[in-house]
Amino acid sequence: MYYYDLTIEDGVITYIDDTDEAGCPLPGILYIPKNATSFSPDAWISLGCKADGILVHPDNPVFSSAHNCLLSKDGTTLIKTCKNSRISKLSGLKTIGPNAFQTVGADAEEEFNLRIPSGVQVLDYRALAVCADTVRIIVPSSVIFIDLLAFMIHSDYTHIAFEGDADLRIGTFGTAAEAEDSGYEVYRSMPSILYPKADRISVSCPRGSKISAYCKKYGIPEV
Repeated sequence: MYYYDLTIEDGVITYIDDTDEAGCPLPGILYIPKNATSFSPDAWISLGCKADGILVHPDNPVFSSAHNCLLSKDGTTLIKTCKNSRISKLSGLKTIGPNAFQTVGADAEEEFNLRIPSGVQVLDYRALAVCADTVRIIVPSSVIFIDLLAFMIHSDYTHIAFEGDADLRIGTFGTAAEAEDSGYEVYRSMPSILYPKADRISVSCPRGSKISAYCKKYGIPEV
């Protein structure tokens, strides 16, 4: 087992010491010590989520870990995942946090398949913004709110199956058609190449649902 050597200043993880000749993090376990309570803006991006697992010191006051997932201390919020995360095994999860799957898609070159655990209620900003050739996600009926760009997925084919009728913030799928109504200037002004293509997305959802009406409005195909 290899542990990343994280540099910590004033309780903030700032960067990773040990990298290969190309500057990439060495494979191993991301270990969060008890005195690390937050990440600097670029720390997780520099890590690249290449870790084989995530482990948090039990006395850390902010974070916890289970099934190779980085969680809030009370275990209700999924903060970050790695390539071996098993969120289906988590119990008590209520929120998938911002950018929780930020770089996982880089390891899922062919397929990314996920059934969100029942009991999750909120998918936060860019919660599932992954990249893969094929993406399939099942959203349980417990989910009641999905935030901006939560499904900003870049793939050749994406299918999202909604079992319930969540409220969608305008811009949930990150397409160009949604951008103008989103009220988010950074999103509206992105280069066109960064918008996921609506014709590569398909959705299944209850007939007559709010989700169905949303998809019709913004040109997202239903199947």
